[in-house]
Amino acid sequence: PFLSLHPSEEVAVGDTVTLRCRAPRSGVRVSFYKEGAGTHPWHVDAAEAVGNFSTEVTRNSAGRYRCRYEMPASTWASDLSDPVELVVLDPTYPPPNVSLSPAGPAEPGADVTVSCRSPFGVTFLLHKDGAAVQRRHLARGTTATFVLRGVTQADAGTYGCSYRTRENPSVSSHPRAQVTL
Repeated sequence: PFLSLHPSEEVAVGDTVTLRCRAPRSGVRVSFYKEGAGTHPWHVDAAEAVGNFSTEVTRNSAGRYRCRYEMPASTWASDLSDPVELVVLDPTYPPPNVSLSPAGPAEPGADVTVSCRSPFGVTFLLHKDGAAVQRRHLARGTTATFVLRGVTQADAGTYGCSYRTRENPSVSSHPRAQVTL
């Protein structure tokens, strides 16, 4: 089976997310599993070849999910799907500080550094126009730098950073602080 999330990007606490498990046939029972949650799946009967499970997102919703399908009145079950990760935006995480160097308009061909700083030693993600484009893990320290080499017009946009902690890598800060290149 194939598992996907809708919306597929990071989801804020209080939003609704739908897990969609696509099976190769209709009339199956679909089970959804959250890694680390024991063996208590959620079951959905799929008249079509797709089983949907929707839920309101909490901080505890963050994590990796899988699905499988079973034939009715049978003990046979498919293998588990590849995992998908639900990243939850936690409004209690303070936004990181973001800066550009050099400041101001960039000359074509120049290197530009985006610096992201947070109060925690964490994994940082660089976002361009809302989509994560690079990831940097810090073994120590609280500032990550992303170097954009030889910038062109295609690099123009709004950049922001988000971060995740080692303790809960599926919970993220919101990339509110932004700079424009």
